[in-house]
Amino acid sequence: MKRLAIFLIGMILAFSLTGVSFAREKAKAPKKGATQTGQPQAGGLVTALDVAGKKITIKQDKVKSERTLTLKISQQAANDLAGVKVGDEVNVWFTDNTLTALKRVF
Repeated sequence: MKRLAIFLIGMILAFSLTGVSFAREKAKAPKKGATQTGQPQAGGLVTALDVAGKKITIKQDKVKSERTLTLKISQQAANDLAGVKVGDEVNVWFTDNTLTALKRVF
């Protein structure tokens, strides 16, 4: 009986320490060069593009609730706009209503 009690206490202690070690595991860092990870993503049709005013408007009509996004264009996303015109299908990544990356859908 005494051995059983010692065994059970030992098992309880071992399992409790295992739980603590799993709880301390840190979140994995995103892969280097992955600028689009963790940012909101949307896809849709470019309805307006004002490069001088640094604004782009995208209409999403292939989702449950149709919506229109008007985003400011960041300096890093300005390079992605080469060749994009009104009527193109695009995927965009943004933070705080600022476009951070854009990719044309072919």
